[in-house]
Amino acid sequence: MSNEAETQYNPQCGVRRTIFSDEYDFLTKIESVCAKEDGIHFFVRTWKDRIATVRITFLTPSVFRFVMVPEMTAKSHRQTVVEDVPESEFETKNAEFTENEDLYIYETNQLSLHFSKNYWEMSIYQNGKLLTKEQAFDTNVDNRWKQLPTGFRVDASGKSIASFEQFVLFSDEQFWGFGEKFTHFNKRGQRIECWQKDALSTNTEDSYKSHPYFTSSRGYSVLLNTFTRSSFDMGASSWISYQMGSDDPILDYIFLAEESKDYKKLLQQYLQITGQIPMIPKWAFGFWMSKCSYMSRKEVEDVVADAEKFGIGIDVIHIDGWQRQDMSGVWEWDTERFPEPEEMIKELNKKNIHLSLWNYPYLQEDSPAFKELAERGFFIKNKEGHPAMFKATADSEFLCACFDFTNPEFLAWYEERVKKIVRMGVSVIKTDFSEAVPEDVVFYNGMSGREGHNLLTYLYAKNIYTWMKEICDERGELPMLWGRSGYVGSHTIPAAWAGDSSSDKASHSAILQAGLGMAMSGVSFWGYDLGGFYNTGYIGNEERPNIEDYLSSVQMGLWMPLSRAHGKTPREPWQYGDMALKEVKKWINFRHRLVPYLYHTACQSHQSGIPMIRPLVMEYPKDPIAKTQNLSYMLGDALLISPGFDRDEYELYLPEGRWQDIESKEVYEGMTFVHIENKAFADGGTSLRVFQKEGTSIPLFAQKEVLHVPAQLWKQEDLEFMTFQKKDVD
Repeated sequence: MSNEAETQYNPQCGVRRTIFSDEYDFLTKIESVCAKEDGIHFFVRTWKDRIATVRITFLTPSVFRFVMVPEMTAKSHRQTVVEDVPESEFETKNAEFTENEDLYIYETNQLSLHFSKNYWEMSIYQNGKLLTKEQAFDTNVDNRWKQLPTGFRVDASGKSIASFEQFVLFSDEQFWGFGEKFTHFNKRGQRIECWQKDALSTNTEDSYKSHPYFTSSRGYSVLLNTFTRSSFDMGASSWISYQMGSDDPILDYIFLAEESKDYKKLLQQYLQITGQIPMIPKWAFGFWMSKCSYMSRKEVEDVVADAEKFGIGIDVIHIDGWQRQDMSGVWEWDTERFPEPEEMIKELNKKNIHLSLWNYPYLQEDSPAFKELAERGFFIKNKEGHPAMFKATADSEFLCACFDFTNPEFLAWYEERVKKIVRMGVSVIKTDFSEAVPEDVVFYNGMSGREGHNLLTYLYAKNIYTWMKEICDERGELPMLWGRSGYVGSHTIPAAWAGDSSSDKASHSAILQAGLGMAMSGVSFWGYDLGGFYNTGYIGNEERPNIEDYLSSVQMGLWMPLSRAHGKTPREPWQYGDMALKEVKKWINFRHRLVPYLYHTACQSHQSGIPMIRPLVMEYPKDPIAKTQNLSYMLGDALLISPGFDRDEYELYLPEGRWQDIESKEVYEGMTFVHIENKAFADGGTSLRVFQKEGTSIPLFAQKEVLHVPAQLWKQEDLEFMTFQKKDVD
């Protein structure tokens, strides 16, 4: 019996239609299908009577790759995030392909993919239950598609130039991930763009490290397998569908599922495909001191001397302006301001202080080195074949060009310069910028700006990290990067910081959202500028942050995986008065005592892929309230951190079990809300509370004052344990 019914109002013509222009096309019906070694190939008729090939390949029993190739695609130099999947015991031939009257079915013992014969629609079942499916019927009252099904966009000649996919949005579905986004942790209802930007702040959707990867509360995740500009409409345009797409003419994504909705296990599957998290040095978990910028060797030495005088332990000191401004990017010390840099590094190392240096992937037009390097073809070019010129920031005085990290000759030249600096004893390279390359440029390997813009941010850091690793391996050390920009795969290039943050405490919660998103994207070693990078005064000038904002930022930052103070004005704690000095000194000292726990948690990240900071939903996936928490987080598996931000009072949710305030030792029952009141620092208050989970034991250095992370391996007798067991509260 037909489901069609006679209608008196506005009868429709019975064909698929769309409210969008004819430049769009989408899949409508399978014409034929065949099984090959690399999976199942569907040949699908489109709305505009074209043919597209859809290939489905199972990578593991719970992971598959979806690739749609329209019959005509625009010429591209596309590169994918994942091409060769690491070997596993599973082979594509282990998946079974069958059909019945209505469906083609392609399945493993964990996932079953159903493809309708009547119209194009893929449904994904897990253990017999619908996990999700493509959304083929998001239409309006005129039966016109207002959200397009799986398809592509074409140019005037009919060639595909962009692609998109659409899934059903379930009524209670939530989404997390997308890398570093300074918006609400749950991305449902948001529009997300993955196009790396110099965000210029840390409280908008613009970001330095967007990742086209997300996790659904239903127990699956998706990686859009492209470096091109991509966008995600996660229910902003419709309550019943979400859409993802990119400027890639080929739709290519990887779908991962986890039967128990264990988001840690889901993340582990993702890291098996995209790469594991390397370990970083122990000293990195100490306290980093920086400013934009220390401008001379004397200034660096004065800061170190002041830190010693005030009893502030510094493990890393960072220099932005170590090169001449017009030579920034060519890896040459300005020896007038920094004479005998190797000697300076040795003197710092004697004090257990490591040196970090800033780097810049651009070269400004007035540089004495510009002409020669341009003639050698080391810069990304415009369409006329000349260096593509642009401003690094809106207020830049000079135009600059960007080094081309796809040019082998440039890489050979650059490698030697990087290694020369690292061999001097430099421990960290800060890879700043790289997000400003225009769309209308041409890379050495033929990529356009659209294809290479995001990829550049990854190649820039990856190459420098690889060369650092070669030198560090020689001296028995681990390499360390401090990267502002990046992409999927950046978790394999530790570490990262959140860019140009505001000192205003109202922005600190936005920074935390980004950190939680990074954690759900597989990035473990992350931090932000303690004290805030900038602070705008009432008349528009740069000013030091007020004491409350400064202390709020520093306190939360010292409970992050990595802790670097940095700003356009001084961020040394002795610059903010006796009260601030006393508080920060106490916090830094406890940070140093906590390093054994931090290092243990970092080893967990390296070995099992579980990030150091964890959203509550990651640690408590079965707790429906934990899924809604975005203003608190776990640091490892034992500590729950609750920053106050700009709140005088609030309700804090504690998950199952019992929890002990590590300062007051008061014990709270879990699975309930606790009322928290914050007092100003000036009144003896705090902006952050830390709770230890029942049944855990946290290793601390036993010494009550620890100024540096010990270089040697610590022994059992060096430690004491902060233990919260049931017997302590019975």
